[in-house]
Amino acid sequence: MAEDDEQHRDRRRADRARSAPQRRLAERDRVSGEIRVPARITAARARRAEERGGRDHRSARPVSARTSVPERTVSGRMIVLTLVALVVLSFMVPTARTYFQQRAEVSQLEAEIAQEQERQGDLEADIARWDDPEYVRQQARERINLVMPGERRYQIVGELDEAGTDVPENQESGEVRTDLPWADALWDSVMRSAAE
Repeated sequence: MAEDDEQHRDRRRADRARSAPQRRLAERDRVSGEIRVPARITAARARRAEERGGRDHRSARPVSARTSVPERTVSGRMIVLTLVALVVLSFMVPTARTYFQQRAEVSQLEAEIAQEQERQGDLEADIARWDDPEYVRQQARERINLVMPGERRYQIVGELDEAGTDVPENQESGEVRTDLPWADALWDSVMRSAAE
């Protein structure tokens, strides 16, 4: 009894599997109706067929669901996946652009930090030199013309320029001399202002 029921079920499944394509075609015909070729295209095809002297393989007969129609090459899943990929890409492009801009800023700032650290090292070295009394004496002699007790300071007046001619002391009454050390230039400007 159980074998008969099982054989009966297997036969029904096989019958359904055989009739499934026919059912799908009938259902497609019922839903979509017949697709007809527009009249102007049909007339143009007929003219071309007459010119060639035979029938055109694309005749004016209606196309139905029973005729072979090529399958869709693009599935709905593919369209959805493409749309999702485009949305994800549209979110990633600005984010990636921002990331690369920030990386460029970080590398630029790191270069500036390295430059400032080098400058800081130079300044610390200058500060360390000022702790040396000999360096302080040298700077006092060069910058403000100080001398140690017992030493004499000589200053040459009327220096020669590169061409070997005397440099005039005062070219004009209002002109500031730039060829003198700052203390001498200050004294020269005081003397000129007193003379005027």
